[in-house]
Amino acid sequence: MAVMGILACKMLQDEIVYLIQRDSDISDVVVIENGEHKEFIQKLNSLGISYRLAQIEDLPDLNRDSPVSNDSLTLIVWQLDLGLHETPKILQKRVYECIPIFTPKTDLIFLFYGLCGNVLGNVEQDFKNEFCPVVILRDKDGIVIDDCIGGALGGRAEYAKVLKSFNGVGTFIMTPMYASYSAEGFFGFGQAASGFTDQQMYELNKYMFEASGYKQVACLETGLHYTPNVEKNIQDFADKYKLNVIQLNGGHQGLFENCYHKAKKMLAFEK
Repeated sequence: MAVMGILACKMLQDEIVYLIQRDSDISDVVVIENGEHKEFIQKLNSLGISYRLAQIEDLPDLNRDSPVSNDSLTLIVWQLDLGLHETPKILQKRVYECIPIFTPKTDLIFLFYGLCGNVLGNVEQDFKNEFCPVVILRDKDGIVIDDCIGGALGGRAEYAKVLKSFNGVGTFIMTPMYASYSAEGFFGFGQAASGFTDQQMYELNKYMFEASGYKQVACLETGLHYTPNVEKNIQDFADKYKLNVIQLNGGHQGLFENCYHKAKKMLAFEK
């Protein structure tokens, strides 16, 4: 049995569901029960995908003296708090704290993150070891993706091409998961710590959008439809901040599939 650990941003949970749904090599799905898992298991339930819940500290350490077998694959999915993105250095600190906890329990750690404020670009080298490699999402050119939008578009070159297509018009690009948090206050995770009221948070965000020249929201079609009410959530967000809504094609799962297959190859599951 081989064990792959996925340490993930909640923004990429639909992509993880997609990979699980399509992979017949997976014999066991373990979801870390930490309060960030609820939407994820709802989606697994809706698709009839079996899983079990566990606390990270209750998972056994692997026996490193036994060779890794490719007769079955166990996938452990550990999602972290989305609010960590509020401060990239805190995100990096949390990811770097979790990796040593995960390492004894997995044969490989697959990070479902990008650069995320340029704080995770060296993570593979920082945690290089012979027992449990750490890999992060990269595009076809081997470049670490910038963020979840870049991943859905296929990488840095494709991301840059899309941004140029807006001809200088400030545009939020939203994936389905991004949209699920947008109207509820995606830009307000630090509200409690700051002591701002809802109105103060709204005014601050509105000023930031206007000062930055944002005029529209692009609804990116990714081909994944696990998250409900995407169009409504995007429209609510646009109405709230007086932005126009446009549709954007070009999203796909190619980058995530390629990275996942490479990770499986490292575990001797694929040639």
